Amino acid sequence: LLWRGKPSRMPADSLASVVGELQGVLSKDVSNAVAQERSLLSERRRVFHRLHRQRRRRRGAAHAAAQESPPTFLVLGFVTNPRTPKTREWIRQTVLVPAAEVGAPALIRFVVGKRGLSPRDVQQLDEERRRVGKDDFAVVDASDFNEAGGIYSCIDKLFAWFRHAPVAYPGASFYAKADDDSFVDVARLASFLRPAAGLPRVYGGYLQYDSFVTEEWRHCGWSAGPVGAAHARRHGCPKERRVYGPFPFVVGALTVMGGDLGSWFSSSPHVAGLVEKGRATQGRPQHWDCGYSDVTLGYALGSANLSLSLLSVSDAMRDATYGAMDASRFVVSHHLRSGQMFEREAARAKAQPAWSPLLGECEAWPAVRAEAGGASAELQAAMRTFECCQRWKLCRLGPAAK
Repeated sequence: LLWRGKPSRMPADSLASVVGELQGVLSKDVSNAVAQERSLLSERRRVFHRLHRQRRRRRGAAHAAAQESPPTFLVLGFVTNPRTPKTREWIRQTVLVPAAEVGAPALIRFVVGKRGLSPRDVQQLDEERRRVGKDDFAVVDASDFNEAGGIYSCIDKLFAWFRHAPVAYPGASFYAKADDDSFVDVARLASFLRPAAGLPRVYGGYLQYDSFVTEEWRHCGWSAGPVGAAHARRHGCPKERRVYGPFPFVVGALTVMGGDLGSWFSSSPHVAGLVEKGRATQGRPQHWDCGYSDVTLGYALGSANLSLSLLSVSDAMRDATYGAMDASRFVVSHHLRSGQMFEREAARAKAQPAWSPLLGECEAWPAVRAEAGGASAELQAAMRTFECCQRWKLCRLGPAAK
């Protein structure tokens, strides 16, 4: 301090007061800085632990996915509904248990829809999981039985399953769907499909043929063979409606897609648009319907402008109500209505003598030499009417000759 230009001493009490004030300010600043540092450290710890937990969850989910979906040859879904637990028990005993006993390279799921489930449906499914001791369900984004009495459910679940399975269970060679009134010899089916594993974009099953009234979501020209389908398209479909066809499709007993076709199907805007349009018709007089689900899937593939390998496995399938499906050496048996019928077909399958699959030469669609119905010239004329399929190949897979 200066006073009259001369240095002067600060009084001792004033100096002590200033020093005290400075110490208080410094102490407060230091305390604030320490508190801020502690807060930052605490926040860093919280962030670290949160990220660590997230990484652990991701690793756990990846491990669970690997356990749920190991690289496998076949992923098979039985389309079912919550209100048929007895049917699922028949399938578990005659299909799932034998498949597990022989180590079949397959993952098997019961397909139910999450839309329209009643609280009672959810409770029943939970009780069934506890009773079985595992979760062998695939709950897909589709309608189920409680919605409109189930009239949309099977077509909705069919499309949803083939969109869901390649994403949920990636890496399989084949994705397949069966009705829940089908017995499937899973181990034999996997062996049966091996020769076709190298074919591009396989769509396979028991072949039939039809045309489709697109605005009404119904068929109009069914036939067991291409010649009949071409004739039915000309004479059995309405002239004043928009009709697509003829095209091939496979019946609901068993539908098979190759892994590459399944991957395309799961991400296709064409398929997503068709599903959106179909669901928009629910509640209308003309809507997509369970009665035409397999035909609609054939229409979806036929109208997609893809080249496919159409795989006919007609000689390896049985049906309790359709006399043409009567193979003695088989991988699937359809339209079974009781536990006794499942047990009978399981015993019949087990009693089959050993047989090997035989994949015939795949033929370009326009040049197919022989298929159900019609002489050769008539057949080739009919094949040319299938606009969907001129870049397709027809391949036949069946039991080798005895």
